[in-house]
Amino acid sequence: MESIPSTESSFRQSYVDRDRIEEDRFEDDRRRRRGMAISLIPLGIAMALIMHYTNIVVAIDDADWQYVLHRPALVNVMKLSLAPILGGGIAMLIAGLIATAIAGREGRYLPLALTVFMYMIFMPLTVGLLLPANLFLLDVTGLSVVDVSVGDAISSWIWGTPFFVLTYTMTGMKQAFWAGAGAVLIGAFVFRYLGPNSETFSLKKTLGATSLAGLIIVFLIMFGPLGIFEILFNQFRAA
Repeated sequence: MESIPSTESSFRQSYVDRDRIEEDRFEDDRRRRRGMAISLIPLGIAMALIMHYTNIVVAIDDADWQYVLHRPALVNVMKLSLAPILGGGIAMLIAGLIATAIAGREGRYLPLALTVFMYMIFMPLTVGLLLPANLFLLDVTGLSVVDVSVGDAISSWIWGTPFFVLTYTMTGMKQAFWAGAGAVLIGAFVFRYLGPNSETFSLKKTLGATSLAGLIIVFLIMFGPLGIFEILFNQFRAA
């Protein structure tokens, strides 16, 4: 005759099973929230690059009253692209993690709105912090258009960084807001089909889709019709 488990052991086992199910559910939610934040990174990088690219042209325009809108040399843009690539990616990752930690991933508007707000704060801060380091790297490697000694480069980096970060952050928040809004809107479109709320969510597929979208947008702004870039330039110029 088979032994019948005691009521107490069955009761205890039911609690263990329930706890395991809850733990798996929370772990799946954490995985999906992380996936949502990571999937937005390429879009954060793309928008930071576009903002950086446009700011270069605005700076040239400010320095030359006879300036006629044209695209800057790609080589010079790429030399200064390390800061927006790293800064934009870091800012979007932080923004996404904070937003999903506060609002979760299933809300229709709140997680996305919080992501935009956080990106607006962190993107100009991180890029502004990294740009002086980017310039310092160009100076010490001899890739800068201006010849400076290592000592002068170090001095400029140390003493110029705090003021530059403050200025860049204060003047760049408006552009960062629209950059974040653009990234989130594109991300929301991708998430509609490959998002973290999908039963078959795959980080690789979603990350691939957002990366492709980011590349297309950057290519369109940097190499597409000049009229598209002119609209963006006029908005930045008026900021």
